[in-house]
Amino acid sequence: MKIKLLPFLTNESISGSVSGDVLTVNGDSFDFTPLMDGFRLPASAISSEWFVDYVERKGQTLHMTLRLPVQADSPDEYRNPVEPIVIDARSGPVKFPDTSPSALSMTELTATQEEK
Repeated sequence: MKIKLLPFLTNESISGSVSGDVLTVNGDSFDFTPLMDGFRLPASAISSEWFVDYVERKGQTLHMTLRLPVQADSPDEYRNPVEPIVIDARSGPVKFPDTSPSALSMTELTATQEEK
């Protein structure tokens, strides 16, 4: 599966796994086995807020776009990526990027404390 990620401002988190043509997102399973080559399934036909645009099969590969949860202080590379983030998901857990806000570096922390 090729999963493109679209940044979405939320406090929720996402987890997933792949088994064949079945994608499980936050505990809900979606079986795309019936989707034939060259066909698209609109996100509005999928009972999940995580899917955006459509799911399409190209040959043996499923292509889709999912929301990537980010926060206002998540790293800029995830909030505003220069290039779309695409995951090549195979069997097993999907490795979504860690979009949690980065901790202050020791230099920044020391500078902040000195200002007080």
